[in-house]
Amino acid sequence: MRHSFLSKLLGKFERVGPDEIQNVFLRLVKEKGFLEAIFNSLQEGVVVLDSRGKIQYANMALQRLFGVNPEEMLGKEIKQCVPLIDWPELIALEKMVSRDFQVFYPEPRYLNLSLIPLEEIGKKNAAFIAIFYDITASREKTLEVIETEKLNLLTMLAAGVAHELGNPINALSIHFQLLEKRFKKLLQKTEEKGKKEIESSFAAIRSELRRLDGIINQFLKAIRPSPPKLRLLSVNQVIKQTVEFLSPEFQNLDILLEMNLDRGLPLLRADKNQLKQAFYNILKNGIEAVGKNGIIKISTHYDDSFLTISFQDNGGGIPQEAMSQVFKPYFTTKASGTGLGLLIVRRIIRDHGGEVQIESEDGKGTTVKILLPRAERLIRLLPMAQDKS
Repeated sequence: MRHSFLSKLLGKFERVGPDEIQNVFLRLVKEKGFLEAIFNSLQEGVVVLDSRGKIQYANMALQRLFGVNPEEMLGKEIKQCVPLIDWPELIALEKMVSRDFQVFYPEPRYLNLSLIPLEEIGKKNAAFIAIFYDITASREKTLEVIETEKLNLLTMLAAGVAHELGNPINALSIHFQLLEKRFKKLLQKTEEKGKKEIESSFAAIRSELRRLDGIINQFLKAIRPSPPKLRLLSVNQVIKQTVEFLSPEFQNLDILLEMNLDRGLPLLRADKNQLKQAFYNILKNGIEAVGKNGIIKISTHYDDSFLTISFQDNGGGIPQEAMSQVFKPYFTTKASGTGLGLLIVRRIIRDHGGEVQIESEDGKGTTVKILLPRAERLIRLLPMAQDKS
């Protein structure tokens, strides 16, 4: 950095007394503390580097963005804190550069780096300032717009395909029922062994037809969701009804179900059937994740803004690299999954003005949180206009 101010100051030291020197240094200390307070209040991470990429200064935002103590990083190479960036290459460019990247610790977020040289490269005191901007919100908004455009294109293509598939499946189902009725009469004269084989074949065909019909219906719900029919209801009651519907699966797999439902939970304006569908999809994923003797916990609570429903399981969790794809159409980590379950969940919850959050750690289970805005906060009364007459 240029030292013209300090050079002039040192040149005058011989002409000033001790008291004046002390006052000058006190002012410098105060100004340093004032500037540090300003930098530490910034949401952006600010780091000063030397020409070797070693940290000379870092503000407190570094701890929030990267989970490291800024004071402990002083004198250490920046690549220990941010290893995803090729720092020697960026420093060697000798100009202002910008890079976008993603971090997963202490929480997943998108960041933008601006590296700005403060001095000409080649000098011993060459320095750089690295500024880290949190662009998660804008990046997610952009991804959401892209996703919406993809889904719109998908809807146009898939609606016709689903219709064309639905017609022959309905025809197959009708003819299968007629065929089954005729064979039942013929089976009366058939030996017991042959009868069981034919009945087993019929059951397999019936099961596969239902599965195909279910896939098409689920697909159509994902691409053409109907608007919610809002009615005041108890979310706790909807959860209990969904759990009761799935109780045979919980019992067959000896899954321990723990429910901690807030008795004081206020009523919510929502579509009962759509919420049931969302809860069913999440619980079904949980059942498949935990398997035999697993544990699933359901809890509800509320604050001034939201009702929160939490579904927690102790299954295998979701790999970190897959977390950004869980809401994408057809993405699944299951061998027989359709990749539409969570997409439907998010569509339903967003149609209710809410949001879905997923927290997971590979090998340690998954927590899905649904945040729904409280009914009484959906409408805000404006003050009455003053009568000017």
